Amino acid sequence: MTDTGPEPAVFPVTKWQQYLLDEAEHPDATDDFRERNLLSNAFLVSSGIDLRRARRAVQKLFNRHDSLRIRFARIKGKWRALIAPSVAEMIHVVDLDGLDDAAFLARVSDLANAAMPLVDTPLAQIIIGRSGSRGDVLITRVHHAITDGHGMLLLIEDLIKFLMGIPIFGRAISHADYIAHHQSPPPSRAAEIDAFWKNMHRDPPKAPNVGRRAKGLEPLLHAAGRVKPQKMRCTVTAESLQRLEERATSGNNTATRMLFAGYLEALCQCYDLDRVIFSANVGRTDPAIYTYMGLHTLTPIMIYRSQGAQGFSDAAQAFGDMFVQAMDHLPADAAWRHSEAFYALIKAGAYPTQFSLRQPDPKSPLAHSTFREGFYKNFDEEQRIGPFKFTPLDVSVKRRNFADMALDVGPPKRRTGFEIYFDAISFTQAEVRTLGDKMCHLTGLEQEEVVFA
Repeated sequence: MTDTGPEPAVFPVTKWQQYLLDEAEHPDATDDFRERNLLSNAFLVSSGIDLRRARRAVQKLFNRHDSLRIRFARIKGKWRALIAPSVAEMIHVVDLDGLDDAAFLARVSDLANAAMPLVDTPLAQIIIGRSGSRGDVLITRVHHAITDGHGMLLLIEDLIKFLMGIPIFGRAISHADYIAHHQSPPPSRAAEIDAFWKNMHRDPPKAPNVGRRAKGLEPLLHAAGRVKPQKMRCTVTAESLQRLEERATSGNNTATRMLFAGYLEALCQCYDLDRVIFSANVGRTDPAIYTYMGLHTLTPIMIYRSQGAQGFSDAAQAFGDMFVQAMDHLPADAAWRHSEAFYALIKAGAYPTQFSLRQPDPKSPLAHSTFREGFYKNFDEEQRIGPFKFTPLDVSVKRRNFADMALDVGPPKRRTGFEIYFDAISFTQAEVRTLGDKMCHLTGLEQEEVVFA
């Protein structure tokens, strides 16, 4: 991606971008944090890609979303977002023909996951791989500093529409719009929202003797230190998931929040804790920013109180009520890692980055997408969209998390169990397996398979 035309416009960075840039300069920052913090997707297009049409589509995409044109630079001692008015050479074409299946997939994964530095370089890239009779491969790579999961869905949807010549109406939310109106609480509610989170964070639990501390290591209060990312995938029976759904509905709760409460209660019971502090990765809280390609993943920090082995139903209900209230008090300055509230918790002896929950966004435009069925497709499952035949390819790699351990229950439509991502320096596989077993016992889920990767 090469800048063309006038000099780039200079803007402040968002709170998330400031956090990532500061962490990248932290003395404990490692290469996997500095260079490998990106989101990537790959699709085999068996019907082929017309390069001239693709260039026009990508030009329109980059013109529509200024987040894709951001570079970061330090100006007069402060990080700034430099947004070019336009870009050229946005598509990188590579030759993938003549490779056998294993070499082909390995090469695509290497291209998708190649290091992407954070400073003074383009942060978005489109790659087209020519692969002969297979078709062509479309690879999208965007640094996590300028987008999130929602943004990647939006990128792919808009790109397909531009490739097909489908008009997109309305103006997308810009970087400047987001900073001015959407990353902080509205002035009319600022005092109320601030008071809510101050009350939530009053008397936080101290960092427990769990994970790194139990192994004689300092807590990883910054995301920059060395980690060994692993995950445990627990697949459960459809019947037990259905029973959990029914149990949740009867209590005016949701299965997602029941799973969250089960995980937090399991932590308390496995490690003999009466309370546990945790963060939740929360998606878009305002439909007004559904056209924003940039990152809006909030991480509000909350406190769970254990009710003991016999009180899980009450605990799950109390958790659900608390979670709903927390979502009603977003966005909030306290929902950013790089905030005064975040560092006040650390100063009080808490460990706010130890445990995390991943919240599937119930208002996600995924359900309303023109291509929603395609987004729900499994890897290697072909779909037809207009004249194109797309097959998503698995280029996923184990990436570091921003917590020592994170629960991901996935979206309800595709839910078959849950995944626990963890730092293998902090936790052993045996610890995580015990935790997963306890979680299943509390929620009534019946395991089919447990796999570590």
